[in-house]
Amino acid sequence: MNTLADLHHAVQSTLASKRLGTPVFVRYSFHGQETAAAVVQRLARATKTACDWLGQVLDKVYATGSVKGGQVSLMLECRGGATAVVTWIRGAGRGHGVDILLLGNNGALYHDFGNEPPWDETLADSKDPADKETLALIDRALASGRPESAGGKP
Repeated sequence: MNTLADLHHAVQSTLASKRLGTPVFVRYSFHGQETAAAVVQRLARATKTACDWLGQVLDKVYATGSVKGGQVSLMLECRGGATAVVTWIRGAGRGHGVDILLLGNNGALYHDFGNEPPWDETLADSKDPADKETLALIDRALASGRPESAGGKP
């Protein structure tokens, strides 16, 4: 894989092949040393990506940790019952590390950045701003420390 876009395309192609069956869970972990605003943007983009892979609409988000503390985990629940965990950890790590686990009802897909050479882009390089509603939802979840509904009601 040379770029993050290549990785995302490979996952999407695998899902389209139906080899994994119906996707039911995604773990999407990444690290970096961005500003607080950039971290929340990255979390929102990764949240959208995870829900797209699951093929379901985001229903609830529960956040633990803090950007200031250097680690954030988002537990995502989709309307169809699929779940995901999106995690950011402050740190240099190896390359522009993104680790993915995607479970389907017939198989699993893994990508561990490991010792691969760095990519020429990161989630922060995207020209498209993250969805404002997803950003607001993540901000609410980080502030409240409790599950937040995508519809704005706990």
